[in-house]
Amino acid sequence: MENCDLEKLKGKNWMAAMALCWLFGAFGAHRFYTGKTNSAWIMLIFSVSGLLAPISTLWMLIDGFVLALGQFTHADGSELYERKPAFGYFYIAYVAFFIIAGILLFLLLTVFAASLLQNVPAVQTPAG
Repeated sequence: MENCDLEKLKGKNWMAAMALCWLFGAFGAHRFYTGKTNSAWIMLIFSVSGLLAPISTLWMLIDGFVLALGQFTHADGSELYERKPAFGYFYIAYVAFFIIAGILLFLLLTVFAASLLQNVPAVQTPAG
C-alpha cells in the first residue's frame, strides 16, 4: 500500500457517517463521528427535549442530503473516504419517496375526514 493511501485511511469513512445519519442522525451521531461535536450536542439536546425534535430531524435530513452528495466533510476539512455515490442517491430517492408519500397520505386523509364530516347530521337543540 502506498503512503498516500495510508494518509487517506486516517480520515472517516463515508459509509459509516451515512449509516449513523440514517439510524441516529436526529441525535447528531454522524456529527459526533466526524468531529463536529458542538453542533452534535445541539442536535442531541434538541432531540431529547422533544419540543425541538422536528428541527433536529429536519437538520438530519439536510445533513443526509449533503452527505449523499459528497459535500459533508470532517471537522478538520478533510473529505470522508470510500464514498459510494449509488448509496447516496438511494438515500435521496428514499427520503423523497417518503416525503411525497406522506404528503399524499395527508391529503387523502384530509379528503376522507371532510367526506365523513359532510355525512354527520346536524345536532338539533330541543325547543324550550
